[in-house]
Amino acid sequence: MFRKYTHRSRGDGRSLPQWLHTLALLAALLAGLLVFPLASRAQPAIGDSAPDFALKSTGGENLRLSEYRGDVVVLTFWASWCGECRQTLAALNAMVNPQPGVAAPVVLGVNLDKDAARATSLAQSVGCRFPTLVDTRQTVGRLYGLDHLPLTLVLDRDGVIRGAWERDSVPAADLTALLKELAGS
Repeated sequence: MFRKYTHRSRGDGRSLPQWLHTLALLAALLAGLLVFPLASRAQPAIGDSAPDFALKSTGGENLRLSEYRGDVVVLTFWASWCGECRQTLAALNAMVNPQPGVAAPVVLGVNLDKDAARATSLAQSVGCRFPTLVDTRQTVGRLYGLDHLPLTLVLDRDGVIRGAWERDSVPAADLTALLKELAGS
């Protein structure tokens, strides 16, 4: 009257029902589909729209990148442990004050330290005259596919990436030329 339910053997004397094997396989597949896009996001390239984000600044205000549409934006990613980043921050401080014939861009720094107090301290010690946004969870860093620091991007008035420098401080002549070009557009 009752049929005995048979299990598949794993070869070690214990067995699991077939449906449990299928469920485990589906769970692993779903986990891979959810995690893979987050872990393998490619860095945006020149000509791509910069992904939007919102972060809290060291001054306590929430800033969203898309709020700066209509402005030329210099976006730099940095961390306190990165020596080259300090040079980049110092160079970008000069961009905050307009140069003759060059409209001053909006400069935003995104710090990737897990300690907001450390980010604030370094930004003050370097004398940053532009907002420093703190990405303690590194969600924006993952969104931008960061592999190396510093990363500096120049965005046009439509939020499209027009210049990118990774690992090195931005050459002032290159940045100035690009900003002049974008000021005319």
